[in-house]
Amino acid sequence: MTFANLSDEARKKGLEKARLVRKKRSEIKEQLKKGKTNMGKLFGDQELFENYIAGMKVLNIVSSLPGNGRLHAVKVLEELKISPHKKIGGLGKNQKENFYKHFNITPS
Repeated sequence: MTFANLSDEARKKGLEKARLVRKKRSEIKEQLKKGKTNMGKLFGDQELFENYIAGMKVLNIVSSLPGNGRLHAVKVLEELKISPHKKIGGLGKNQKENFYKHFNITPS
């Protein structure tokens, strides 16, 4: 695989965009943990979902819920037959249906 030779400006733009995405994902996890938002709101906002949520790992989202840790999240994902390494946007049809049903998310 060859990488494009980016100008310094293009590289800096890319790094800044990646930093902003990481920051937003961190904020989302913190809001979930503190109960300031819920899964329904996150998955209902199409722009937020496409730009930030779809690229997050399922394990990170589930373990960010109040009262859930990584071990509990892994157990829940095992019950749903979802690999903890999967990203939200990479879930198959049945996995997505089971995930939405388990967390009472209404698909938009």
